[in-house]
Amino acid sequence: MPVEIIITAVILAAAGYIFFKNTKKSASGECNCGSCSKSCPKYNMVKEKK
Repeated sequence: MPVEIIITAVILAAAGYIFFKNTKKSASGECNCGSCSKSCPKYNMVKEKK
């Protein structure tokens, strides 16, 4: 039983970290799609601002 709790806690911590990192990037205007290509709308917006 404690092993399942530890595994669940690790999974939740990883999910929370990924969610926080993506939210932080999105809030700062960066692309958070993982592989920013020319078809990404955020890529186009950043390119137009420069």
